[in-house]
Amino acid sequence: MALAIADEGSLVTRLAPAGRPLRASVWSGLEPGDVVVARSRHPFALALLREAEALGARTYEPWATVMAVRDKASSTLALARAGVPVPPTYLACRPSDLAQLSEGAFPLLLKPPEGDNAQGLVVVDHPRELCTLEWEDELILAQPYLDAGGVDLKVYVAGPEIWAVHRPSPLSREDGAPVAAPLTTAVRELAAASGRVLGLRLFGVDVVESSDGPFVVDVNEFPNYSGIDEAPAVIGRLLLAEAAAEVPGVNGRGSPG
Repeated sequence: MALAIADEGSLVTRLAPAGRPLRASVWSGLEPGDVVVARSRHPFALALLREAEALGARTYEPWATVMAVRDKASSTLALARAGVPVPPTYLACRPSDLAQLSEGAFPLLLKPPEGDNAQGLVVVDHPRELCTLEWEDELILAQPYLDAGGVDLKVYVAGPEIWAVHRPSPLSREDGAPVAAPLTTAVRELAAASGRVLGLRLFGVDVVESSDGPFVVDVNEFPNYSGIDEAPAVIGRLLLAEAAAEVPGVNGRGSPG
């Protein structure tokens, strides 16, 4: 097993010409059929993940799946088309473009389409605030903001295992440890459906519970599983089972059959 920290140290990889990686590359010992899991959203880590696939590794999750999930506009559209409940969601180029929405659509939660860990979230209470709002990203994803008392419901999934926790919302700026939350049948089915649609096995779902039932506001691949003490053991068993599974056309440690 190799550990590569994409944003530390000096790493160089060769994308072309095709063939074996550089001798000093993190993938110099990689064999076809080996299992690679990315626990990072750093751009270089995602490039390494794609290179590992090109060298014949099995990735958990695949590069294309990770990139699709990180594109919040694309993943929200996929969920909506599959019938998974999501809130009304809007995509715009500039904050001022959202002023054409009715006042009933506010307050709005604005977020970057490829945001991470609640970075860049902004709550807009009234359309007039949009004209002076500065926005660094090229696009804006907007959804109605529902205040759940400063507490978020986070659902974590690892293969067949599903857990739920309540934790302070990043918008509340309150500190506090995650607390185990009841996992209703509706929330369990919502999380499982999200995984099926997006092709995920290790993921987290941000859920809002409304009078019309729960709906998905965000999905992230390989979350931190905060507050779930048994998650590391469950994830470890899943990865070991994947590594032990036979690969068609490959015998032993990567020798072509």
